[in-house]
Amino acid sequence: MQIVTEGEMPEIPEQIEPEKSPADIGIAVDVGTTTIAVSVWALLHRKHLLTIAEKNNQVRFGYDIIRRIAFATRPPLTGSSTVVESGPSALHYCIISQLEKMFAQAVMEAATKLPRGYQPKVSSIVITGNTTMLSFLCNTSVNNMAAAPFTPASLFDIKTTWEKLRNGTTYSYCVSLDNPTPELLKIFESSIISPETEVYLPPCIGAFIGADAICAMISAGFPIPGSKNEPSTLRPWESKVTAPLLLADIGTNSELCLYVPDSGEKKGRILCTSAASGPAFEGANISCGMPSIEGAIDKITYTHEKLECHTIGGKNPRGLCGTGLISAVAVMLKNKYIDKNGIITREKAKLGDGTSCIQLTPAVYLSQQDIRNLQLAKSAVKTGLEFLLEHTEETPVFCIAGGFGSKINLEEATTIGLLPPQLEKRTIQLGNAALSGASALLFSNVLRDKARALAKKAVQVNLAGIPEFQEHFLKGIDF
Repeated sequence: MQIVTEGEMPEIPEQIEPEKSPADIGIAVDVGTTTIAVSVWALLHRKHLLTIAEKNNQVRFGYDIIRRIAFATRPPLTGSSTVVESGPSALHYCIISQLEKMFAQAVMEAATKLPRGYQPKVSSIVITGNTTMLSFLCNTSVNNMAAAPFTPASLFDIKTTWEKLRNGTTYSYCVSLDNPTPELLKIFESSIISPETEVYLPPCIGAFIGADAICAMISAGFPIPGSKNEPSTLRPWESKVTAPLLLADIGTNSELCLYVPDSGEKKGRILCTSAASGPAFEGANISCGMPSIEGAIDKITYTHEKLECHTIGGKNPRGLCGTGLISAVAVMLKNKYIDKNGIITREKAKLGDGTSCIQLTPAVYLSQQDIRNLQLAKSAVKTGLEFLLEHTEETPVFCIAGGFGSKINLEEATTIGLLPPQLEKRTIQLGNAALSGASALLFSNVLRDKARALAKKAVQVNLAGIPEFQEHFLKGIDF
């Protein structure tokens, strides 16, 4: 899979444990709603060894967070000859077993990259993710995250061990788990990670602004509000930030953060919100949607009055990934295949149920419902961005994080109204900033302190609780 794993690493001020051997490696993990990325580092020289990524196996329990939270409240099913795990057990064991397999692959590959004679030893692990994903990982209850006031059982910022984490006993109030299945017991009996290995989970801000947002802020260089931010007080790796910073990690659950610097008597602040944009940006919930792998259409052009498709790897078109969906709709809007309401007006084809679609290739089409799903997703993000922009007088530097955000064409994203037009020329694409930030936390206690300070200072805003939200959201649906 072509999951984006590279990102901008922040400056690392100091090393946690200077006395390391060439065998010591650290693992940083970004547990996303749709994908999981694992990055391996040689701790002695801060050298990146490799990164692997996979689709999150939890998608079978629901593509988005809301569906998984609903699944997590499911009691054990009885009356069947087949043993069916409770929701919390299924979700916890699913992510732990996937990490066990990914860690085994990562450590074996790392062994080929170390100096001859050294066998890799995993000394430290940092795992980031949104609040719900970390709750499933730690086996804490998500029952209070299903309805207002959306109170998670923990906001993390905790050191634990791999044994406690995988057994679901990090906290005294962890959910009671069912016994593992025979398949899981086989995986658990020979973990490549030592039971005593330290695992650090960075802090979250709230129910829907997680540790991944904190790690992305570190990667983007967000200052701590209220700090003097003067040249005489800055550390050697820091720089004075005078312009607002706007960060968007666009995906299934889009997290949006705004840093506003001091201005006169007004103190700087960080505002955060989230947009439940759904899985359309990941190529899911789309008729011919697929991940960003070979054969996925990632770019559409209009040449000689025809739509032409570019695919990843130059292979035969198999479907549309998220960036291909954005590109297709932008080109169709410009060339009047669809109108500003998203209704197909040109070169219609009919599906078996009589609904309209546009045929991109003999095997790939874009349906009227696909366009509607994209409109709902982009309106959620656009509404969140516009809300944050109202809180700064100056146009901010816009940082897009995440695999989807690092690959989209900014002009096309602006054309369909996903991004406000004033941001197009002030945008930096950071790649997987959450994973890069988590990697930096492998090395630096100072950055861990900064993560805590950012989480403490940031203010979470629930868009759904704002009276004008529904009106702005409905207005943002049209192109």
